[in-house]
Amino acid sequence: MTEFSDLKSFVDSWEDRFVEVTEFDIFKHSANGNINTDGTAACCDSPIFTKYHRYFKRSIEPGVRDLIIALILKLNCITYSSCQGHFSTKDSAMRQRYVAVMPRNDDEYQQLFNTFNQIAKLTNYQFTENPVKVVVGNDNLESEGKTTKCLTLFFVSNNANESEYFREIESVYNYVIQQINQINN
Repeated sequence: MTEFSDLKSFVDSWEDRFVEVTEFDIFKHSANGNINTDGTAACCDSPIFTKYHRYFKRSIEPGVRDLIIALILKLNCITYSSCQGHFSTKDSAMRQRYVAVMPRNDDEYQQLFNTFNQIAKLTNYQFTENPVKVVVGNDNLESEGKTTKCLTLFFVSNNANESEYFREIESVYNYVIQQINQINN
C-alpha cells in the first residue's frame, strides 16, 4: 500500500495546464541517477507532479521517462510513481525498474490491467531467454481514508545478478514502449 496525501487534488489537477510551482516542489539528483526528495540512493520519497507541471519531465529518471510519456500519450494514464532501477549501494538494496499508474475508475482499471497483461505476456514470450521479465502488479493508494486500486508495470529479474539485469533490461524495456506506441487510441 502506498500513502498519498491529497490524492483528489492531484487527480483534479492532472489535466490543468496552469499548475503553479510551490515551495514544496523540491527534488534532487544523486550521483547514481536517483531523483528523489533527498537526492540519495536510500531515499524512497519524491514529490509527485501532474503531467503539465513545469518540473514533471525533469523529475522523472531517464530510464523510465520514455515509458511514462508513452503511457500518458497513448493510454491516457495518470502516473504517480516510478524508478529506473539502481544498483545496490552501501545504503540501499538494488532497485528494479517500474512505473505505477492510477486508473480513474474501475472500467479503466480493467482495461489497463488487460492491456498491461497482454503486453507483459507478449514481451516475456518474445524474450524467453532474457533474465528480465515484465510483471503486472497491484498497488493500493491510501488517501484521506479512501483506497484506490492501481497498477504497476515491473521489470523484474529472474536471478540475483545485478550486472546482468542492467545489461539486459533495455531490450525488454524498449519492446514494451514499442508495444504501447503501436496501440491505436
